[in-house]
Amino acid sequence: ATCEAAPAADRLEPCVFGDPASAFLVMLYGDSHAGMWLPAMTEIAARRHWRVQFYGKPACPAPRLLLGNATCDRFRDFVLREVRAERPDLVLVTSLSRKGELITEARWQAGLVETLSALRRSAARVMVLGDLPVLDESAPECLAAHPADVPACATSRAVATERVWNDADRAAAKATGSAYLPVVPWLCGAICTPVIGNVTVYRNRFHLTATYARVLSAVLEDALLTADPAAPRGGTAG
Repeated sequence: ATCEAAPAADRLEPCVFGDPASAFLVMLYGDSHAGMWLPAMTEIAARRHWRVQFYGKPACPAPRLLLGNATCDRFRDFVLREVRAERPDLVLVTSLSRKGELITEARWQAGLVETLSALRRSAARVMVLGDLPVLDESAPECLAAHPADVPACATSRAVATERVWNDADRAAAKATGSAYLPVVPWLCGAICTPVIGNVTVYRNRFHLTATYARVLSAVLEDALLTADPAAPRGGTAG
């Protein structure tokens, strides 16, 4: 997406959504999972007359992980400077946290604590949006192979949630006085299914489709308002 930082970029001019004159500023920060929620956040911003600024860089999660990726580190530092300068009412943080990629749970949690602590110094509120359960197979490919058998493409909740660091996200949020918003109940019962209603939920194994993100905009909106009672309710978009 043009709103996301390019692979070699360590800063960007943030895309602004909602009401550019609004006094209530929300910053959405993270990797491709932040971009994944943008369709929902743009609808919320329009309904609530919030100003939403997006800071996303794919493959650069919010936790400081010290993996030797200098571009990611510089981008994170850039976002922290932006937060210090803008002093937003809310920073919403979310990242893809697939296990088994050189990162332990303790390392992920410590890195997220470092980032959240820095954000908390300048933002009125900080919230962590939990990670998606990961399917066994990419939804579009599996559904194409089993057009009459959607359950064949489902993954048990236990297996799908075991693949991400949601416990570490929750603990890091608690340790820094940040809010934590779980998303698993919006996607899974006992199983995580790639289709809900007539909407395809996942565009691969670990990203929402833009359509389902928009379906979830009201649920996400309620969660944000519950977690931050000071957020202006605004009006509704016509």
